[in-house]
Amino acid sequence: MIKLRNDVIPSDKTIKALKDFQDEIDALATFEEKSKRAKDMFPRKNTKRNAVFKEIKERITEMCNSTRRCVYCEDSLADEVEHIYPKDLFPGKCFVWENYVYACGPCNGPKNNKFAVFKDDDGQFFEVNPPKGTLASEPPPGKTAFINPREENPLDYCILDLAGSFQFVILDNLTPEKALKAEYTFNIVLRLNDSEREPIRQARENAYGMYKARLYQYVKSKIEGANANTLRNIIKQIQGESHSTVWKEMQRYHNAGILRDIDEDLDDLFLAEPSALTW
Repeated sequence: MIKLRNDVIPSDKTIKALKDFQDEIDALATFEEKSKRAKDMFPRKNTKRNAVFKEIKERITEMCNSTRRCVYCEDSLADEVEHIYPKDLFPGKCFVWENYVYACGPCNGPKNNKFAVFKDDDGQFFEVNPPKGTLASEPPPGKTAFINPREENPLDYCILDLAGSFQFVILDNLTPEKALKAEYTFNIVLRLNDSEREPIRQARENAYGMYKARLYQYVKSKIEGANANTLRNIIKQIQGESHSTVWKEMQRYHNAGILRDIDEDLDDLFLAEPSALTW
């Protein structure tokens, strides 16, 4: 799970169209009516022929840190416009640009309406997703208990274990609320450490070897006098790979002085090419 760019904005025309769609929902009287309208209306608007969502998909593709990969698992091709706040539960965010990311079916499907908040009245953790087969009910006011990659950096909540497991480990210096938020996001909703999603963990491990090989290629090519275009292409390849969290964590481990104990050769590569810490 990776923090997305926040400097990508659709055209004024598209933002206006989204507002018009949203106004149609907001004009309804009850939550039940709004929820039903959002559920029915979104798939009718989110089509290949709709110019608004054609641009939406272009912009959320641009937000991706590498290729068009799922914001959650960073492994699969992203092919579904995902609502961070589920549209059935938060119909007021159905056609809100800031609520969109690109996700894959294996992440988006199980996530579905799973969502929780910390209630405003007492601060308690509250799961708002309805039981299967029942209608959604209006969630209580509260702060999201699911990490929002449009606004937050997931790596502020966890560290990826590069020493062997390649699983996300929740940081031990978090407040109880943030620790619960991390547990809910990584292990309950997205199941990024789940044994059933072992291929994704394996892909993170494979990505580590790939990034290291690319960095070695860059350092070696530069020493051998490669031209600027060749070096730029290697950087582009690094920046275009999936599982960019692995690359970010390699940088963080080096900056924290703990990479050397894990992989001395990789640490030396960053020492040889410190500009790689900004790629």
